[in-house]
Amino acid sequence: MRDVFEKINENIKKHDEIIIMTHARPDLDGMGSALVLYKIVKSMNKPCYIVSPKEKIYRSLDKAMNLLYKNDIKFNLKTADEIINSKFSNPLLFVLDTQKPELVESERVLEYIKDKIVIDHHIGTLDTIDDAIYKYDDANKSSIAEVMAEYLKFLDLKIESLIMTVLFAGMVVDTSSFSIKTTAHTFDMAAFLAKNGADFVLMQELLKEPKEEMTQRYVYINNSEEVLKDVLICKMDDKVHGNVDIALLAKELLKFEDVKASFAVGKLSHKIVGISARSMGEINVGEIMEKFGGGGHLTDAAAQIKDKTVDEVYTMLKNTIKDVIK
Repeated sequence: MRDVFEKINENIKKHDEIIIMTHARPDLDGMGSALVLYKIVKSMNKPCYIVSPKEKIYRSLDKAMNLLYKNDIKFNLKTADEIINSKFSNPLLFVLDTQKPELVESERVLEYIKDKIVIDHHIGTLDTIDDAIYKYDDANKSSIAEVMAEYLKFLDLKIESLIMTVLFAGMVVDTSSFSIKTTAHTFDMAAFLAKNGADFVLMQELLKEPKEEMTQRYVYINNSEEVLKDVLICKMDDKVHGNVDIALLAKELLKFEDVKASFAVGKLSHKIVGISARSMGEINVGEIMEKFGGGGHLTDAAAQIKDKTVDEVYTMLKNTIKDVIK
């Protein structure tokens, strides 16, 4: 990772302004990582801005941002219009936690800023940001929070414990409390955050969910279908949801007795439907997701399908599962 961080540092120093953007409807992993990167850039005495989200769907992120501002920890957020209308001389755009143009907070900002660095941990597909001056994409990383924790450690940079708590919460969410997508290195970085101020009790407060959100998840789960023996599939409604919501559904389905693989389908944007897949290891869900242009690992995989409805993807998925699992 030293080479990665040295390359990032080199590019930050070459540019006059740094803009940070994550995916639309950001979660604690994406935005928490953006906050940490903001602090890193500011430590290098560079002007820095975060693209402000148009739509917030995660109450935990709202709670985190309100707590930061209450403690006078502030960040320079600008709307997409403000970024585009700014007279930047030599800007660099960081895109965090996604590499798909359709999923970023603002496609206009993506097009406006020429020099881009993409940092992601999802499975790459053909439809990705292809004009980046540098891209780091490692599907073996649990989260971008893990990458940012390692970046802080590399720089030996101390930042506010509250931001470390937000970053830790992002790691907890993306790993489903360290039950998936974790390696020994993931735990090393979690320990690093804990040693440097991450507050476990406060993290749990940030992650508490409203009763209505949990109740709605149980409605989806109750309507899940056993498409094959020990294989469950769940469909969400036609509203736009976040990656975390879809992944959490697949994870919850896998908790049922005798279930060997689970799949959840939901809208990620008005153009894209996402599939999240989980397995106990006997069924290779990565192979199934490859049929949709996605991929992943034996036990953890995903795909994103463009220009299809949730119902269409749901039907396609059922048929594919039956074809692949004999």
